[in-house]
Amino acid sequence: MAGMPTDIRLRFAPSPTGAIHLGNARTALFNFLEARHAGGTFLVRIEDTDRSRSDPRREASLLSDLRWLGLDWAEGPDVGGSRGPYRQSERSGIYARYLAACFNRERVYPCFCTMETLAQDRALQVARGQAPRYTGRCGTLSRAEGERRLAQGERAVWRWRVAGSLTRTWQDLVFGPRHINVADLGDFVISRTDGSVGFLFANAVDDLEMGVSHVLRGEDHLSNTARQILIFEGLDSPAPHYGHLPLLVNPGGAPLAKRAGALSIGDLRMRGFLPDAVRNYLARLGHPYAAPGLLGIETLIQEFGLGKVGRARAVLDPEQLAHWQKLALAALAPVDFAAWGAELPGGVDPTLAALVRENIVDYEDLMLWRDRLTGQAPATPGACAALAAANPALLHFGATDGGDGDHRAFLERFRSAYPGSPPAREVYPVLRAVLTGSLEGPELARLWAWFSPEMRRQRFAAARRAAAAQSQKDPP
Repeated sequence: MAGMPTDIRLRFAPSPTGAIHLGNARTALFNFLEARHAGGTFLVRIEDTDRSRSDPRREASLLSDLRWLGLDWAEGPDVGGSRGPYRQSERSGIYARYLAACFNRERVYPCFCTMETLAQDRALQVARGQAPRYTGRCGTLSRAEGERRLAQGERAVWRWRVAGSLTRTWQDLVFGPRHINVADLGDFVISRTDGSVGFLFANAVDDLEMGVSHVLRGEDHLSNTARQILIFEGLDSPAPHYGHLPLLVNPGGAPLAKRAGALSIGDLRMRGFLPDAVRNYLARLGHPYAAPGLLGIETLIQEFGLGKVGRARAVLDPEQLAHWQKLALAALAPVDFAAWGAELPGGVDPTLAALVRENIVDYEDLMLWRDRLTGQAPATPGACAALAAANPALLHFGATDGGDGDHRAFLERFRSAYPGSPPAREVYPVLRAVLTGSLEGPELARLWAWFSPEMRRQRFAAARRAAAAQSQKDPP
């Protein structure tokens, strides 16, 4: 069997069974950053042995999402490489060769136990207060007996022989010394009854064949690592250096999961998040950067270090994600911001987008402001209250004047027409509510200037009608 190479090679190996959620994206990013920081190679491998759930369209989508995030790889299913194929579904011949070699050396054996037998064994172990694991029943069969039953067409899985193993210890790149009593795991399945290999075996063989030197993955793989160290020993090869990243969890503490609808890179792309924002957010989840503010990808690479990765679980914080998005939007040149806004479904006036630039995070915000400024969105409760309490004379005057000049000139004309009117601090919220249906947003001077006099008159007239209708509903 081939030995591990001395050069630095890291990989990200997603399954094309769903979108890449932010926990997976952070793992991909950390592998990329470490590979580039160390001057090594970053590769992508598609783990699609589960053919019933794998989908070529999802593969294309996840590769697109990784490219969008700013990651690029020297080897992979879309760029090729000298150690391919880079899809597990195309590597069955390689797995068969390794499996046969392991059988010849009695590292693995066929298991003919039925599901009913396994269930009975587990029930008996639980009744005795023992941890359920495979009893090793088929491990006692002679090689000749196993081959005979296979030749007769009996269905079997293949199990890795753990017998005699006690503990396995490794120096984790994040957590330091780790050990697991592998004897408690029992002889584990590495190949299905249809002959296809499972994750444990395929993943280890691929890492060996592709020369992967360092593996960074979630801490939920700890028990898998112990098993795969056994596999590498059985292949007479040193295992990669393993590092387990603390999981990224929801605010409630639950780990992110595809099946639970965890926020994905694809979701953020559709919402208009920028790659710089997502990279800067993910890079800081469990890894500090001394430099403040939005960092370019080269700085993220240069300042990255596995020794800085914390051991506590990181919590997904939508407010922090929004913070980095606002910084990324602020950093865009006007032409780039206009191009970003142009991607909004339904389109948007570039001057409108520029007006609310500091008040938005994503396309949903931009769409809301588009609707507010064009009169398509209902007024907020606060704005409704401000209009209901407004001086009717102000609304009437605005519907007939709306005039030239800024909002201060408008107020001067109103005070001249209606002496004793409220002070400006009480009128400004009403003007904002008239124009936008909200009490928040861009500064009033810029809002006023964006509307034409005719548009302002129309908004005042609409506010006047709404206030009158509301007064008729309210009891005296």
